[in-house]
Amino acid sequence: MNNISTGTEPKYAMPETKAHTSESTSPANNANFKGHQLQATKSSRRVEAALQGKCSICLDLFTNTEIKPLSLLPCFHVYHSECVTKLNKQSCPECRDHASPSTIKIYQNSTSLREDLPLECAENLCSVVGANASISSGKKALCPYPLATFPYQAAENFLENNHAPIIEWLRESFAEKKYKATHVHYDEKYCVTTRLVHLHEKPAIVLFMQLKPNEPEGEFSYWAEDINKAKTPEAAFTNLLEDMRTDLLFISLKKTHPAIFDLSTDLYIYHYDLWKYNAIFINDEHNSVPLRTIFDPSTKSFSWDRLKQELEKKGFEYKKLFETTPSEKFLAFNQSSRMGAFERWEVDTVDDFHSNSRGETAVPDCITPSSQRPVSESRSEIPSGDLDTDSFLF
Repeated sequence: MNNISTGTEPKYAMPETKAHTSESTSPANNANFKGHQLQATKSSRRVEAALQGKCSICLDLFTNTEIKPLSLLPCFHVYHSECVTKLNKQSCPECRDHASPSTIKIYQNSTSLREDLPLECAENLCSVVGANASISSGKKALCPYPLATFPYQAAENFLENNHAPIIEWLRESFAEKKYKATHVHYDEKYCVTTRLVHLHEKPAIVLFMQLKPNEPEGEFSYWAEDINKAKTPEAAFTNLLEDMRTDLLFISLKKTHPAIFDLSTDLYIYHYDLWKYNAIFINDEHNSVPLRTIFDPSTKSFSWDRLKQELEKKGFEYKKLFETTPSEKFLAFNQSSRMGAFERWEVDTVDDFHSNSRGETAVPDCITPSSQRPVSESRSEIPSGDLDTDSFLF
């Protein structure tokens, strides 16, 4: 989410704002943003089978004549091009369907023919069919859903003009990852004000989701000024995809590694911002590490090792992120709090994951690297290497 300043300079050092666009990432039609699987049509499968056999005119094996040009008739029967020319007929030798020279497609070899065979989406009732992709390369071909179904194919005002189908796609996608959106709507003049975010009357899609029973809903917002930073609709959709992937990453981390979001400890993740600050905020607004260095939403790559390196550059001890023992500052705050018992905060992130349970609860003084206590034995498992994100990211 790209944040808008209120016009006054903050009293603390903020991470450097870095402009980002998706122009350097793969086009959306090459990205696994939804992943409807393409499959060969019945006619394509018949051609593929025929290429393993003989030309029914000359009876030579196609596999022995790879370099010869091939002709594909409208009925999807295939022959050597020179055989069709010599035969000089206006119909298919096998099925007798009409086949004039203008309707016959000629390919230089079997590889170029395979690359042009029609595919169809394996998903029931999908409206995107006939996409062009190779069925012989061994790579997964992906249906260009949902981008091809959006009515407005332009980067300008992409979110505003396509908000209805985007909302449906968001519902589908979160549901596929076992998260049910309780409410999703488009707001032309949405407002958010936090310590780091000051956005007033800006177009956004807002999604509310029940992440855990008996807990406040999580709020996710997708802002037009972030998504529309693109030259093509493919790049605009990639922005939306990266925004959603980042949300899903932090949702998953909160489930699998809750200690790193526990505000009662010495070291925790406080905010994240994908767009304006490109930052994961640690403990408060004063400290941050570069988000895209640790997590690349275009490739879905998340590195614990890079997180450790960036924290150590700031003077923090990586192991303390997984501490579960309450900090001394927290204990002192808890004791003096008029609330009697401290209510554990949800992670309050800048980029779309806003907790409704924070309210106006006071914050203990900021924790700096020099104020950290020694690491205790009370901590969760300390991960390293790369996180396997395929199970929860598109």
